[in-house]
Amino acid sequence: MKSMTLLRTTTRIIHLLVPFCCGMVLASDHEIQLIGIGRLSGTACDLSEMEGSLENGTPHNRLGGLSALEYTGDAGRFIALSDRGPDDGAIGYQCRFHLLDIQIQADPVSAGTWTVHVHPVATTMLCDRQKQAFSGSAAELQPRESCAGRLDPEGIRLNAAGGLFVSDEYGPQIIEFSQDGHEKRRLALPNHLLVRHAADSREAENTGNNFGRASNKGMEGLSISSDGKCLTGIMQNVLLQDGERQEDGTPRGINCRMVQLSLDSGQFTEYVYQLDQPEYGLNEIVAINDHEFLVIERDGKTGHDSRFKRIMKVNTARATNVVALNQLPTNALPDTITPVKKTTFLDLLAPRLALSNDDIPEKIEGLTFGARLPDGRRTLLICSDNDFEADEPSLIYVFAIPNDHSVAHNGSHSN
Repeated sequence: MKSMTLLRTTTRIIHLLVPFCCGMVLASDHEIQLIGIGRLSGTACDLSEMEGSLENGTPHNRLGGLSALEYTGDAGRFIALSDRGPDDGAIGYQCRFHLLDIQIQADPVSAGTWTVHVHPVATTMLCDRQKQAFSGSAAELQPRESCAGRLDPEGIRLNAAGGLFVSDEYGPQIIEFSQDGHEKRRLALPNHLLVRHAADSREAENTGNNFGRASNKGMEGLSISSDGKCLTGIMQNVLLQDGERQEDGTPRGINCRMVQLSLDSGQFTEYVYQLDQPEYGLNEIVAINDHEFLVIERDGKTGHDSRFKRIMKVNTARATNVVALNQLPTNALPDTITPVKKTTFLDLLAPRLALSNDDIPEKIEGLTFGARLPDGRRTLLICSDNDFEADEPSLIYVFAIPNDHSVAHNGSHSN
């Protein structure tokens, strides 16, 4: 395993992959612009030094399944988090995160044209206090001598000391790790988010529980405030008790929960985020300021079948705190509950972006602000989750936010 330092690292690029460069020409100074797309091959190897293959034949050092992206504050350096591995939790993938060098460079000859280069720099395994690795396998319900138990890492954010907070979809829970991937502490979430009877299959978990997160629809995204004092997690879909139960036990509804934790006081606050459609899901959240956020809301379709893949701007200022409510209505809310206000910040299927074609992936999952461009515009990076498929690259979309846009001035990790 290659060692890594997350903040102010010395440039040490490992040319494990041939870099991909994608040039984009800006169309207007008044719109959010797609300026480049970086690609990592679906057969790329990470720097874990893991050998051999998983149960399904996938190399254990496959670089893929990127579920979160976090800017380190050091120009060009980003943390990319892999999820629980191939085959949807059916195999024993050891959980890890990566350091990527993502260089966004202006073309010196063609004005307004940019290229994006992506290189892996290091990989760090996630382990518990006994230095046992976490497994992505849904069957690892409890820790044992050679395994820390199961983990489905979906969100990752840096804390002020350079450590990491990771949201676990299985729990759901939030775990704080050191820079070298060792567990430091676990932050328990409110009881109404937790399933009482964990199981190794979706149907068993959903039918065997009346309360808590639906299977594979736990805490999918995580953000941290600019002062490092507040974490906000977002559930991918409705809780079991907050939706109408289907035959397979899956809940159907629109009222998702945003969960805030004050790291100073330990107090929780919850808000209702209403989906545009019950079949949509929430995949990531990043803080703009103490009451505004960007959230990925999307459908589960690919390419031309895609209908909804958006970055929503969310405002919690006037939303009702529902942390004391163990159960929410399935659809319409009573007058006593005000959900968060949301507006479309960026529609990834807008024709001007030319992404509404066969190449747009199903899973748009990671979201982070990056450094500023030389002209002062803020960058926003979005990554895709390729499910470790060899024929599907991991994509990193780079957007530039105009200087007159409020997000350009208020985004976290501002440089």
